[in-house]
Amino acid sequence: MGAQLVKITKKKDRTLVAVQGAMTVANAAELKERFLEAFAPGRDVELSLAGVTEIDATGLQLLCSCHRTSVERGTGFKMKQESESLVEVARTAGMYRLKGCVVDAEGTCIWLEQNERVTR
Repeated sequence: MGAQLVKITKKKDRTLVAVQGAMTVANAAELKERFLEAFAPGRDVELSLAGVTEIDATGLQLLCSCHRTSVERGTGFKMKQESESLVEVARTAGMYRLKGCVVDAEGTCIWLEQNERVTR
């Protein structure tokens, strides 16, 4: 196997996750496993997407799953450094919305138009 796809760094108050490579159906199982490792109870997760080279609908669904996991576990979740190509794929897929999904009672959906999702 090549370079590490996901790097997880645990800090005192949060977990930093950096993706390097493709977030596609070909890597979905590994991505899911590594993302679940990152969600320790009581720790917010910051996901850096600067190293994402490609993303498909499965990758977008994994990002939704990260948000859902954060809601279920009562932790924060933030995406950082989205690439323009990721934003374009998400927009084309119709991910951006005015209202979150049914689990999003707090208005923290990563696809809400009014939320500041990206820190560059």
